[in-house]
Order: sequence, then structure tokens, then C-alpha cells
Amino acid sequence: MLVLVIGLSLVLFVLVAVVVDVSAVVLAKRGLDSAADGAAVAAAQQVDVAAAGDGFGDRLPLDAALVAEAVATYEAEERAGEPGLRLAARLEGTDTAVVDATRTLRLPLTAFLGVGSTVVHAQSRARSPVGP
Repeated sequence: MLVLVIGLSLVLFVLVAVVVDVSAVVLAKRGLDSAADGAAVAAAQQVDVAAAGDGFGDRLPLDAALVAEAVATYEAEERAGEPGLRLAARLEGTDTAVVDATRTLRLPLTAFLGVGSTVVHAQSRARSPVGP
């Protein structure tokens, strides 16, 4: 009887550990999605004024340097709530900002199984505002 209780207790502990760690990954992914979305929206507002003055069609062109600066600023502000957050920005065409978010997450309970951390990724895109 004692062996059965110990065995079931171990199974229960492992199940709780897995549920806690999966929940931590899901919450980290949601946080990364939010950070990537916010950074992409901030980046999509960095219009290249010089290029826009030459005629821009139906979308305003983005300034790559301003996009990178906006994402770096957003990353610095968000890092307090998301430790280990890394944001990288690039342009897709001239009017779309793409932000890749990465965070290494230390798993709270499965470290004893040799799974100490995992990397969580998210990506977001935002287009520049429609021209007048």
C-alpha cells in the first residue's frame, strides 16, 4: 500500500510540474505576442517623410533607422515586465514593419528533469498608415 501511495504521489507531482511549466510557457507566449504587436505598431508609425514627399502611392514608406529606434525604445520599456525580452525589427517592402520577439524562459518546476529553460518566439507585422 505504501509503495502505491508513493508511486501515485510521484505521478501527481510530475503532472503538477508539467501543468505549471506549460502554463508558464503559454503566459510567456502571450506576453511576447503583446510585446511584438506593440513594437510593430510603434514601428509602423515611423514614416520616411523625405520619401513620402516624392509621392508614395497608397501606403506611406517607413524609415528603417526610425523603425529600429522605435523598436529599441519599446524593448527597453517592456523589458521590466518581460525579463530576457529581445526584439528585432526589419522592413518587409517599404511599408510593413516586422518584429520578431524572443525570450528565454526558465521553467519553474521541470528543472529537476533536466529541462531548465526554453526559448519562446513571436512575430508581428504592421503596415504604415494609409496615405491621404
